[in-house]
Amino acid sequence: MNRNLTALVLAACTFAPLASYAATMDNNSNISQGKAPMVHVTLKNRSNLTQNLIIQGRPVSLAANEEYKVEAPAGTTVYGADNSVKLTIVKEYNGAVASFR
Repeated sequence: MNRNLTALVLAACTFAPLASYAATMDNNSNISQGKAPMVHVTLKNRSNLTQNLIIQGRPVSLAANEEYKVEAPAGTTVYGADNSVKLTIVKEYNGAVASFR
């Protein structure tokens, strides 16, 4: 019984630093996103084709000449379907219209 208790304590001491490090790495990215100011931007597709965008991991399809209102934290990146960066939202864009062709 004494050996089992010793083995259990050794295992807990071995894995505790790993678990605490993993927890802090995961939480840091979520905290920094919450501190960013929210920005309201209108995206407008000025081409004759449908454009597929990815905003905060969600796919959005913009038909020709269609508008899409976005509320996202500053620093959010809008990607095209080919993973190219279309727009990085900054706080100065609040209330602006961003057009794509």
